[in-house]
Amino acid sequence: HYCSVGCGYHVYKWPEETEGGRAPGQNALGLDFRRQVPPLTAIMTPAMQNTVSDRDGRRYNIMIVPDKACVVNKGLSSTRGGQLAKVMYNPDGVGKERLRNPRIYVSDQWVDTSWEDALALYAGLIKRILDRDGPDGLAFDCFDHGGAGGGFENTWGTGKLMFTALQTPLVRIHNRPAYNS
Repeated sequence: HYCSVGCGYHVYKWPEETEGGRAPGQNALGLDFRRQVPPLTAIMTPAMQNTVSDRDGRRYNIMIVPDKACVVNKGLSSTRGGQLAKVMYNPDGVGKERLRNPRIYVSDQWVDTSWEDALALYAGLIKRILDRDGPDGLAFDCFDHGGAGGGFENTWGTGKLMFTALQTPLVRIHNRPAYNS
């Protein structure tokens, strides 16, 4: 329920064929849509809504809106966080390019694999390096846009993995990813 910078968001999910009502008690946001909503009451944009499918094929609408109670964004939407719904996987939307499975490079191509196999491969390689060379044998190359109090672009967990769990001193962090953010 937060973006990579630490902003708070609420996620709403409901069956595609249903709608809430206009009265406050009839919709998840608790807003009265029977009359004009006062300015800055809520931020709702098309990028905050999407239609997704569960693994069983049932389709749902989702809406991801800023959390007014969050001390980081106080109900405002960031550029990235305000588009969280838009980039959720949808075979007909911009999220269709997202990876749905881990991949490994075999021979000359990337192939899908299971999470179990991917984690076993990663953990096995890391263990072999740590057993042979210790933490000095590991090196990471990653990027960080500087948000979330030192959190990494991808996840805060990335830093915990590298610095706390694996304790490697060899991390190259560059703050200018290829898309020049």
